[in-house]
Amino acid sequence: MNSQKKEKIIIVGLDNAGKSTILLTLKRRTNLPFIAELEPTKGIVTEQFETPECVYHCWDFGGQASFRESYLKKPEVFAETDKLIYVIDIQDDARFEQSLNYLGEILDLMKQMGEKSKFSIFLHKFDPELLESDEYKQRSKELRKKLRNISKEYDIPINVYHTTIYTVFQRIQVM
Repeated sequence: MNSQKKEKIIIVGLDNAGKSTILLTLKRRTNLPFIAELEPTKGIVTEQFETPECVYHCWDFGGQASFRESYLKKPEVFAETDKLIYVIDIQDDARFEQSLNYLGEILDLMKQMGEKSKFSIFLHKFDPELLESDEYKQRSKELRKKLRNISKEYDIPINVYHTTIYTVFQRIQVM
């Protein structure tokens, strides 16, 4: 009998935040030309990968507005989620409020459903040259403050990470 546990991971956020790239990186597919040719995700794409201990079922949610609306109307897509990774494009400050509002809608829905998932926020596209940028440090600081408030409001711990296409994700940290 197979003793591997199974986990459902949802990767969600606005369009063009880098969700599919994160999934590819988790699966150790980091071929930059391939990543550069990625098309926007339409609907929900599911993939899985395994470790000796676990089978991870990853759900990559397309982030276009029409898809986001449809997910919120079908709460069952969020059911039995073990881990939710919410992705915010750190370079797209014009959409921070929109992104945080969408996160709030998801958290409201999951609270209504009684879901108790682990939450991580990836401040994505925090590329190496931005690490020393005062502007991006300030953006990160402001977002982290807002995310702390969200964490308190929903009474859930949220882990926040700076991520980039160059990040070597350690599955043990992410999962």
